[in-house]
Amino acid sequence: MMSLVIAAVLFAAGEPAAAQAADAPKPAAEKSPKANKDGMICVKEAVSGSKMKSRICMTQAEWDARKANDREMVDQAQRNRPLQSN
Repeated sequence: MMSLVIAAVLFAAGEPAAAQAADAPKPAAEKSPKANKDGMICVKEAVSGSKMKSRICMTQAEWDARKANDREMVDQAQRNRPLQSN
């Protein structure tokens, strides 16, 4: 009986914390990139062989074209794999 009372109190106390967590702002790492006044979207990307990140700015159309090109390169690399024999 006592455990049910404790569980009910903990459950009731946990609801406001969950509501506050939903209203809390997202950390900087989870924020989506925003377009600036020129319509450019800037993203920081890791540079191979460096600890520094590079800032890359493109329009939404350029980002979409880059994504499509990257996807096509991956698909082409997977299609052209040599056959493996046993």
